[in-house]
Amino acid sequence: MLDIGGKDRGAFSKPRHQVDEWVVADIVSSNNPDIVLDVCNMHMIPDASFDVVNATELFEHVEHPEQGLRECARVLKPGGTLIASMPFLFPIHADPTDFQRWTAFKWKKELSELEFTIDQLLPIGGFFMVAADMFKHLTRTTPRPIRWLLFLFYPLFDLLKHVDDSSRVQNGRLGAYTTGYFIVARK
Repeated sequence: MLDIGGKDRGAFSKPRHQVDEWVVADIVSSNNPDIVLDVCNMHMIPDASFDVVNATELFEHVEHPEQGLRECARVLKPGGTLIASMPFLFPIHADPTDFQRWTAFKWKKELSELEFTIDQLLPIGGFFMVAADMFKHLTRTTPRPIRWLLFLFYPLFDLLKHVDDSSRVQNGRLGAYTTGYFIVARK
């Protein structure tokens, strides 16, 4: 498993015990990766080296993501799996930079050009989760007394997730909104 941009964050614990080898690669050396590299230039990794490449929440930070995706395809073994995700309607966040967002159409185009078979291309959150994210960000920037009142709405956000999952929302105009995409594709 090659985990690109895979620094540890939050309480998430990587399932390292489920794979023979978990190699973390990052462009930022202070994140303590196993390999310091740019996803657009992974020349130190031989062709067809990994069964799985994880590139979650990575490509929005890459200036030339198409080149990075080509490099991921190159280091994947035939039949290997690419796991990727990218936010869409989500705040710009430098880590260390933030360049773009891709639609489902763009993901399909780029992956098909690299002869990937898409197993999953899923929107991560819908219209109401986009609205909830915006409300949460607004809450964090509001003066303290008002912020405490706004926190009372937070339990409502859990209910809104279920509304997003309804076929009426997904198949209607509101289905065009998403917080991002999660992709699983095979080479």
